[in-house]
Amino acid sequence: MFRCGLWVAKARGKISSMRLMVHVLRIALKLIETHSSRIVTAGRRRATQMLEEYAKPGGVFSWAPYVRQWLNDPGYVRYLGVLEVNH
Repeated sequence: MFRCGLWVAKARGKISSMRLMVHVLRIALKLIETHSSRIVTAGRRRATQMLEEYAKPGGVFSWAPYVRQWLNDPGYVRYLGVLEVNH
């Protein structure tokens, strides 16, 4: 699909099909994304989920307030990302 999009762009000078353009852009973004950026994104997503869950009344923050600091620590977020990616 990516090669097809590049061929169309080269032959015609532009990609006029919005659908093809979306597919090519999606593939290009996946090619640009690195493994470490996937880890950080997954870690942020997991930390956000944990923050929402633990903030509920009677949640973890009521008896372990330092967990909130951990969930904002870049090293711990990276650790959560590694766990999510390798899960």
